[in-house]
Amino acid sequence: FSVKFIIGMRILVYEDNGYRNLFPVAMMRPVYFIRTGVSNVIGRIEDFTGNKYSRSLHCRSYMAGYIRSICKYKINEIEKDDYLLINGRAVINEEAMKHFIKGKGSNVVYVHDGEVIAAHVSKKYSSLLKSKVESLDNIPDDEFFGNKIFGKEDVGRKAVVSIIRHPWDMISHLIENKLSDDYENIIYRQKNFSRIKKYDGCINAKRIFTGKETIIQPQCILDASEGDIFINDNAKIESFSYIKGPAYMGTGSLVKAGTKIYGPCVIGEFSKVAGEIAESILFAYVNKQHEGFLGHSYICPFVNLGADTVTSDLKNNYSNIRIKTDGKEFDTGMKFLGSIIGDHSKTSINTMLNTGSIIGIFANLFGGGFHDKIIDSFSWNECGKSSVRYDIDKAIETAKTVMSRRHMELTTQYEDLIRYYFQNLN
Repeated sequence: FSVKFIIGMRILVYEDNGYRNLFPVAMMRPVYFIRTGVSNVIGRIEDFTGNKYSRSLHCRSYMAGYIRSICKYKINEIEKDDYLLINGRAVINEEAMKHFIKGKGSNVVYVHDGEVIAAHVSKKYSSLLKSKVESLDNIPDDEFFGNKIFGKEDVGRKAVVSIIRHPWDMISHLIENKLSDDYENIIYRQKNFSRIKKYDGCINAKRIFTGKETIIQPQCILDASEGDIFINDNAKIESFSYIKGPAYMGTGSLVKAGTKIYGPCVIGEFSKVAGEIAESILFAYVNKQHEGFLGHSYICPFVNLGADTVTSDLKNNYSNIRIKTDGKEFDTGMKFLGSIIGDHSKTSINTMLNTGSIIGIFANLFGGGFHDKIIDSFSWNECGKSSVRYDIDKAIETAKTVMSRRHMELTTQYEDLIRYYFQNLN
């Protein structure tokens, strides 16, 4: 794989210390790979800039081997050149990207809402950047951008869509943005979508788009009266399903018969869904193949939700949802918030999840009644009993089975990352 770039400036997308507040979603990926809608930060930057600039990435050192194995970009390396740094937690729009590019060759820090979202480092000071990128897990730090070489510019609200600080921010962004930026800046430019051909179940058909070899069986209702619906290549919508936009069905996804989806909603690539889903992001390779309500939730890859698993997403007193994690309590500012579930976690039949639950990676939940709101990674959790540590070899063996069913390999690098967390999490 090779790409020809226009030389003259390089774009470096980086992780800062904020990744720590994004667990479990950021455990198996850098923050810029977190799906915040149809796409992620890297996808948006690629779309905005095309092949005009070379791009590289910075991530945590323990994750670098895995990212190198799946990514075409240079990881944690700096060359002598002008650099534009983009914070991987900043969901920027195209206007902001154009503004940042204009600053080429300068030394300026762009700030929004009290946080650094981008910066230019000129070729003259690339050695300073090199020392940070190749020696630190997280950049930039206060010492680096507090350097006297940098000017400072507050870019204002219009130049950034949002900054992701907590895992529930992805749901908040989805609800506020309703996929509009992804549709305008990414999907509408792609050539692989066309307006749906004649289909009796369409409401506002001019806002419904399909990819190649999409299957929509008879007796479905696709309602685009409040937002566009995109159904990507090889996706299948079975009979008697109802989809209300804005909604996106990823490549190879399956919406089983009788499913009800209320947007804004993202059903990621090769996910299989049934039951009722509202205002949620299913990252990719998610199994929710049975009845049960999933609302205002974020579900990471290779999660399996058992039959009649139900999420609560609203408190009975309609107050803001508060979450206690890492010894701190946060007011999410949200009245609706379901569950955040990390990679490879599973629920059994009739599992009940509390409002604002956060479930780590490789967790198993089973038994009647509501589970705790905070569930540790690598744990077996029978409702009403103390959790038990998951045997790491059994966890990896199950993951291999799950991934092979989707024609994917659990690589050595991926396994190393899993074992790192098992050994280093308290």
